[in-house]
Amino acid sequence: MEPSTHGRLWTGAHRLFGAVEHLQLASSYGLFRRMSGLGGRPEVVLEGSYDGHHWTEIEFMYKPGNVSRPPPVVVPHQPRLDWQMWFAALGPHTHSPWFTSLVLCLLQGKEPVIRLIQNDVARYPFHKQPPTYVRAQLYKYWFSQPGEQGRWWRRQWVEEFFPSVSLGDPVLDTLLRQFGLQDKSPPRARSASSALAQALHWLRSQLSPLEAPTLLWGLILTVGAIRVMQALLGPRPSWWSPPAREERPAPKDSARGQAASAPNSRSSSSQTSRRRK
Repeated sequence: MEPSTHGRLWTGAHRLFGAVEHLQLASSYGLFRRMSGLGGRPEVVLEGSYDGHHWTEIEFMYKPGNVSRPPPVVVPHQPRLDWQMWFAALGPHTHSPWFTSLVLCLLQGKEPVIRLIQNDVARYPFHKQPPTYVRAQLYKYWFSQPGEQGRWWRRQWVEEFFPSVSLGDPVLDTLLRQFGLQDKSPPRARSASSALAQALHWLRSQLSPLEAPTLLWGLILTVGAIRVMQALLGPRPSWWSPPAREERPAPKDSARGQAASAPNSRSSSSQTSRRRK
């Protein structure tokens, strides 16, 4: 719990916790305490520039960046790159070699990597021309206070996370050699003449403007609607209809007794009529 929040708690809550603490009724939340946001949430913010003086932040689709943007709902999607950016912020960039490869891909303007940052390429600030320089800054993020209108986050600059580099920069080349990330010979292009490859390429082009959570929820709701319609319109299973009532035949002894009692009733009625006469 944040120290400031802990100090604002009701005094009775502190006393109650102290009275039952020895019973160990509850445990601390989170596998690693330093990853649970205590002291602020660390976040790496990428920046690009054409001249090395005017910098533009590169905003991701899901992770915190713009302080005025609300946190998006991503369930059931797991944005891997945004998630890895949070882990990278927990230490120096040398602990995350993949980050250097990400910077290189942004300088080269590789579209598949850009789509991991912004699914809609038009929202990427350098979609027309790759940036000449890329750097990264480390911030601490907190949720805004109730009185701060129009802002979801408060942030504070901590330090430079990754230095400003460009293609051919000695610093970048040294890091690439250190991590074994130099560009190798391009792999042979796969044949796209098959009908399956063309169909998958067309499907990806049609679905690419959609964000992953929207696409997944659309698929889940579609499958659910199909199953409901099948249950309502399809043939009902055997266990659905109630069991039919079985008609039991009358016992033979009771039928014979009824037939024998019929003449007796007739004779008794005739005798009574004679007596009346």
